[in-house]
Parts: sequence; structure tokens; C-alpha cells
Amino acid sequence: MTLVEKNDENLKKCSCPKCPSFNDCAREKQERLYCATAIGKSKCAYKMNGCICMMCPIHVKFNLKSGYYCINGSAE
Repeated sequence: MTLVEKNDENLKKCSCPKCPSFNDCAREKQERLYCATAIGKSKCAYKMNGCICMMCPIHVKFNLKSGYYCINGSAE
């Protein structure tokens, strides 16, 4: 599995802000791309309100296998 890098291309494709679990804290801190090695899990408290990681273009491109990276950390 290729590790996800934090770069402009990946940030633009990231679906985190559309996720039902994404919250105001993460929005204020402009967090996203939790699957990236350089970012990992959120500094905000998250509740599992649904996960759309499997539909994210980054998830598909890098053949990731998990979800809830905002809670569990990066895909490494």
C-alpha cells in the first residue's frame, strides 16, 4: 500500500468535509485528509455519525482498506 502524502492534489480531492462525522471543531481548524501519514487522527473529538472514506477518491486511488481515519489515524 502506498502511503498518502499531504499535498495540494490530495487535499483538493479529500472528502472529509462532506462526511457526516465531520464537525464544527474540524471545520474551524481546517482539518482534513486524516488518512495522510503527516496528519493522522483529528485533534477534535469525533463521534461516529457515518463514514464516507470508502467513497473518497483518495481512498480509491491508494487502495486503502479502512475508514474513520479522523478517529483511528492515518492509513499507514
